[in-house]
Amino acid sequence: MYGDDDSETDHRFEQAFAAVDPEPLLLQILKDHPFYITVRDLAIYYVEAVEENPSRGGYLASVLVKVAESPEAPLFTPDTVSSFIDRTLADHHFKVIYGDHRVKDYGPKNTYLLDSFLSGLSFKYSLTSTSDQLAAIHEGLDAACGSSESEILVVGTCIQLLLHGSELVTERAGTYRRSPEELAISLADTGFKPENDRDDVWSLLFPPKA
Repeated sequence: MYGDDDSETDHRFEQAFAAVDPEPLLLQILKDHPFYITVRDLAIYYVEAVEENPSRGGYLASVLVKVAESPEAPLFTPDTVSSFIDRTLADHHFKVIYGDHRVKDYGPKNTYLLDSFLSGLSFKYSLTSTSDQLAAIHEGLDAACGSSESEILVVGTCIQLLLHGSELVTERAGTYRRSPEELAISLADTGFKPENDRDDVWSLLFPPKA
């Protein structure tokens, strides 16, 4: 544990993820507190930072990879920083029970769409990959038409595929060979565009206000 300075460490994580260059600040936190709980909190604060500002999601995911692979990162033999991040995010994607805090209305604060965005980033940057993430994609591909809930599922699937690419293969969830372009064209009247592998998918869906 951090000891008596846990609130200070929490504040340092928040400041680091808000910085222009978070990597050296995050590495310093890990070196100051070389414990599993610190790596867990690293992943948790990453999630919170992306939810707060999705437009920085791709950049923050790439920073997380750099921190995990840095020779300056503490050693957790036989585990690694990457494996701790993998497990923490695997326990987060589509598993958190939000209760009354769940946002169901379509928009940039929708809980399921943010989960989908974070999941797509995990696929794209090889942070973690679970059957729950793939099941969410499958739900969107098989969603029935005509309800707002189905529309959210479909949009969530489009977010993941637009981030990760046109093909996902797994023994448990099957093979998906429908390209993001096909999904986008099928939903053309909702305003989607047929580009593939877009880091700016969140800005496409929810353009920042001028």
